[in-house]
Amino acid sequence: MKAKLIFFAAACCAALAATGAIAQNRAPKTPPYDAWCRDVQSAPGGGGVRVCRAYTFDQCMASRTSHIETCYLNPLYDPRFADWRRRNPNY
Repeated sequence: MKAKLIFFAAACCAALAATGAIAQNRAPKTPPYDAWCRDVQSAPGGGGVRVCRAYTFDQCMASRTSHIETCYLNPLYDPRFADWRRRNPNY
């Protein structure tokens, strides 16, 4: 009887753990608020400032104030820089 109770408790724990993992995988993945960046010209002929405040490319394009500004993926989230981020976690 005691073995059956232990088996039942273990089965319940395993089922609950699996349910939590499945629910977590189904959760919608919200992109970071700074996934897209644009370079804003601070002065004519002067340097620019990187502004990263857009969830999507379309949102970034809509927030431009000049046709010169371009939108691009934030280098911190660009998969091409994943190795660099692993080597420099505190950057």
